[in-house]
Amino acid sequence: MSDPRVTLVLILLGVLLVVLGYWAIGVVKRSRRSMAPIAGMMLLLGAFFTADPPPPPPAESATPRPDEADEPKEPPTD
Repeated sequence: MSDPRVTLVLILLGVLLVVLGYWAIGVVKRSRRSMAPIAGMMLLLGAFFTADPPPPPPAESATPRPDEADEPKEPPTD
C-alpha cells in the first residue's frame, strides 16, 4: 500500500473507533438502570454463598503413624 492509502486507512480506523466508543458509552449509560436488580442479586448471592477454601494438601493433613519417630531415619548401609 502506498503512503496516502495507509494514511486514509488509519484515519478511517480512528474515526470508526471513536464512533464505536461513543456508541458504547451511550449504551452503558442507558442500560445502567436495567442492571441494578441483577447487581443486587449477585451481591446477595456473594454474601450468602461464599467460596469454600480448597482442602489442604495431603502432606499437611496426613497424621503421623505412632511407630514413626520425629527424627529422619538413616538409610540402611550395606
